[in-house]
Amino acid sequence: MKSIIYSVSLALGISMLSSCEYMLEEDVRNQISNEHLNTPLGLEDGVNAAYSFLRSFYGIQNGGWLTVFGTDEFLNGNADPAYATYSANINSRSGVVSGPWNAFYQAINTCNAVIERGQQVQGMDEALKNTRIAEARFLRAHYYFLLVQIFGPVHITLEETIGASREATRAPTEEVYQVIIDDMEAAIPNLLATPSAYGRATVHAAKHQLAKVYLTRAGSTAAQPGDYAKAAELAEDVINDSGNHRLLDDFADIYRVGNEVNDEVLFAVQYSNVQLLNEDGNNAHMFYTCAYDGQPGMYRDLANGRPWAHYRPTEFMLSLFDEADSRDEKSFQRVWYCNNPGTFTIDGRSITLALGDTALYIADREYTAEERARANYKIVAPSQYTNTLFPSLTKYLDPDRPNINDAGGTRDFVVYRLADTYLLAAEALLMSGREADALPYVNAVRRRAARVGATPAETEANRQALEVTASDLDIDFILDERARELSGEYMRWFDLKRTNKLLERVRLHNPQAEPNIQEYHVVRPIPQTQIDRTEGGADAFPQNPGYN
Repeated sequence: MKSIIYSVSLALGISMLSSCEYMLEEDVRNQISNEHLNTPLGLEDGVNAAYSFLRSFYGIQNGGWLTVFGTDEFLNGNADPAYATYSANINSRSGVVSGPWNAFYQAINTCNAVIERGQQVQGMDEALKNTRIAEARFLRAHYYFLLVQIFGPVHITLEETIGASREATRAPTEEVYQVIIDDMEAAIPNLLATPSAYGRATVHAAKHQLAKVYLTRAGSTAAQPGDYAKAAELAEDVINDSGNHRLLDDFADIYRVGNEVNDEVLFAVQYSNVQLLNEDGNNAHMFYTCAYDGQPGMYRDLANGRPWAHYRPTEFMLSLFDEADSRDEKSFQRVWYCNNPGTFTIDGRSITLALGDTALYIADREYTAEERARANYKIVAPSQYTNTLFPSLTKYLDPDRPNINDAGGTRDFVVYRLADTYLLAAEALLMSGREADALPYVNAVRRRAARVGATPAETEANRQALEVTASDLDIDFILDERARELSGEYMRWFDLKRTNKLLERVRLHNPQAEPNIQEYHVVRPIPQTQIDRTEGGADAFPQNPGYN
């Protein structure tokens, strides 16, 4: 059930920095006047509107190109290669950077309006009002956190902007982090463990977010003493509050269709099966799916998805799973079953496929000619993978879309979940020199991933096979584990940047990006529109080095 209505439009007469020349798209059926925000209902609507900007990043192409591409997890399949390969086409005029930049500052100004005006709203329950303002602080911190990770120093504005402004400066990253931390510390005491509507920020989501903020700052030039310890404490607080969240027993259930609301999810962006409320929808279902359609015995259907084939897993990504680890088969689809019966020529042989027969197998090893001759279906071995045929990540498949060509997915996009919290705690403890304390969190995630055997004893043997010791733990092992657990979840670029491993691991594991990636690629270009609209231009708002 989609409880938060994201389609509310604010008509505040605001210009989010000089980078934005347009207003939020207004719909006369739900337009909110400037004065409406000063009422209890208006404050509620303002907070709901602040959530809506999450859809400008999570589940759409721009957010994925900034976080999935150019990492050790995924290569470019059938998309524009710029962000996958760090080519010169990553530039300041790219809509991939200007789209999120503009949306985030619109979101921040909406949050500013709610926070600034909220205290003066009359006739509203005080506790509820404080919770809504806390949600706005959580969201403002979230948008600034995305901005500082993507762009480095950015403009800070904490007051509602009404009318056009051409004044902007790039604040140092340490100041941006302090704004984020101040917002989170103010928000946490007023957020609820169980909110009034699913999808609202909770105290657990906030502690998780703040843990990630401290962990990220600890790996940056803005690092402060105690950052790792604070990150560990916050993550452990979330884990130990077992009354609200838990690791699901089965990894596959986290992303099972129809199970989007589950005990592992801490925070998710809400989409809707009501088209009027869904805007462009969650598009992530298209990006990871290979071109299975057109293969012998296959045509496009809802169950297998609309195949844009953007993200092709790297050889390294596919090599990470042990035999006892079920996350490979529960994350990646390799088998497609016939939905287009008929007789086809496969490997020079005439083969008849009936409905439901195995039609396509994207294998994890090479096959001999004799093995192929015994297979009544098409086999694509690793040496035959292409930019459109590869194992496909299934986390975002959305068979409940209205039709096979519909891009507007309806499933929620998970931003924070508890397995991530476990691994953040482990990383923070490891970086604090507390490997023994980190170990249980890593092993909890790995034991959950164990393949279920024919008997309980066999299952337990798989769990034990996946357990590691403290001596196994280093930052590369943590990153490998995050890839196994969190692949494709719009955070890998941030993970590699946070741990100062982006260049090293891309050069080791991403042959498309290895020739091009440079030191300056640890941030993205500032949108040229922002520079042009700022009084003083590049002198007042300089571009990140390396970009034009």
